[in-house]
Amino acid sequence: MAVGIYLGLGPFIGKETASWLCILCAAPAGVAGFFTYNGMTLEQFIWAVVKSEILCAGGRRFESHNLHYTLMGRKESDGFD
Repeated sequence: MAVGIYLGLGPFIGKETASWLCILCAAPAGVAGFFTYNGMTLEQFIWAVVKSEILCAGGRRFESHNLHYTLMGRKESDGFD
């Protein structure tokens, strides 16, 4: 990325300005190597955000069931009468 900027823009804006532009453009990639959040790298964090906020976003319905009644073959509406 930085090499392309340097070689592409160097003749037009000057080598010194192009070198500073390379540093500014490469800095986010360098900082991404040091990013961690709850043990996740930047790529894992971005995927978790995209998945939770975009792909799997929506209402979540909670249905409870009583495992004991299910295993004993009873319905939950049955009483102990």
